[in-house]
Amino acid sequence: MIMKKLILLSLVAISTLSYSQKLTVTPSGLRDANDSEKTFVVINAEGKTSKQLYDNALKYINKNYKSPDDVIKGKTDGEYLKFITHVSNFLIVSNSGAKITIDADYTIELNFKDGKIKFEIIALDMYAQNGGYKVIFSGGAFDGYPIYNKKGDLKRPDTKTEIETYFNSQINSITEFLLGKSDKDNW
Repeated sequence: MIMKKLILLSLVAISTLSYSQKLTVTPSGLRDANDSEKTFVVINAEGKTSKQLYDNALKYINKNYKSPDDVIKGKTDGEYLKFITHVSNFLIVSNSGAKITIDADYTIELNFKDGKIKFEIIALDMYAQNGGYKVIFSGGAFDGYPIYNKKGDLKRPDTKTEIETYFNSQINSITEFLLGKSDKDNW
């Protein structure tokens, strides 16, 4: 059991080092962990043409979504792809001892050039299943469930970590697929 955990941690560390493009949660939203001015990350894809990357992105959507045609909201062959995702039970927020289940809807925009991909979350809505408040990046207690208060102090470190973990694993998953590293037919 301990060996399995060590192997899993090693794989996570290797994939994190291999694809060091990460998003971080800031008071102003998701930002590139290495450059907080950027709302996107650039994924290196040496040896791949923009058309190959675009085609692999379409394959990714076709393989991972029940209704691919419904989630694609914009595309330009070989250059650009925009798609939406709904996540039930995205995270749990503690509010005065109560556990609030949060769902999320977000839009990913991918731009392709030879050898690289621009990955950006252009819309993110995190809302309580019970129809109550939303999780917001910054604000006061009456505004929703803020991760940071109005002064920029971190108030929900667990929520911040969960959001970062989710989106960074999405970046890794998409990157592996686009680079052809996870789409092996071993049958």
